[in-house]
Amino acid sequence: MKISTIGTGFIVDRFIEAAEQVEGVKVYGVHSRTKTRARLFAEGHGIDNYFTDVAEMLTDDQYDTVYIASPNNLHYKYARQALEHGKHVICEKPFTSNLRELQDLIALSREKGLFLFEAVTGIHLPHYKVVKENLHRVGDLKVVQANYSQYSSRYDALKSGEVPNVFNLEFSGGALADLNIYNLHFVIGLLGKPEDVFYLPNKFENGIDTSGVCVMKYVGSIATCIGSKDTKSENSILLQGDKGYIKVNGSANIIDSVEIQTDDYDETIDLGQHENNMVSELEDFKEIYDNGDHQSASGWLNHSINVMETFEEARKSASIMYPADNGR
Repeated sequence: MKISTIGTGFIVDRFIEAAEQVEGVKVYGVHSRTKTRARLFAEGHGIDNYFTDVAEMLTDDQYDTVYIASPNNLHYKYARQALEHGKHVICEKPFTSNLRELQDLIALSREKGLFLFEAVTGIHLPHYKVVKENLHRVGDLKVVQANYSQYSSRYDALKSGEVPNVFNLEFSGGALADLNIYNLHFVIGLLGKPEDVFYLPNKFENGIDTSGVCVMKYVGSIATCIGSKDTKSENSILLQGDKGYIKVNGSANIIDSVEIQTDDYDETIDLGQHENNMVSELEDFKEIYDNGDHQSASGWLNHSINVMETFEEARKSASIMYPADNGR
């Protein structure tokens, strides 16, 4: 698997570092809009090739996969262009701005026989598999509480009059898209798509959600997902049943350890996972790629559809609309 990247933020740094730890994965090239930035970014990672034009990058036949970590509103555009040029795609969360865009990408990827992956770290981590395997121990699940709160320095910029991409509706930003989306992936990966969902946000004067609580209703249980970029907190997830609970230490995208407490079972599990939490997802993608396993790839896409449907319903319940929702 040879990959070229779009974007030069810290998440791309981590992705390249993760790729170096996965056998059979090589980062071939990087893209940035300015030549100096592209060259310096490539040199900083010991990568030979850099591009400033996406169209030129996509016509290069020396690699097979594109990793996209552009602003959220550009995910669809770049993913579609990559698929049209015969490239597999790994796209950062949130996959797209809305369900319509995601469905179009999936249809195109299947038409061309290409792999399309959403890069969401938490649901690929070994500790997440521990939660799934032990969820039955809590009995009938009643309540899920998930909190991912991380004060953003860009919130200070927002308050001072700037509008960073992550706090801009034009760029499909907000706390739900940036942080709480991890909680949605975590819960939906365990319980499936909820029967009902609504989102209660704190909004800045430009209409963007800087924090909020997403409530998801299931038969017999309720999940509350908190995502905040205007406060900080101890991050954890608690799954409560009538026979006990599972506590996840750490945010939904990292999962430091798992505590299981029931009437007849008491264990804390720490598997000592990779320091770089992107390694596990890339290992999963590489295995699917190597095996030509379109069935497994479709399973992950079906999960992403459930998350995107929930994400879009949550936004609409709070009257958070992106330009992309109107086809812009």
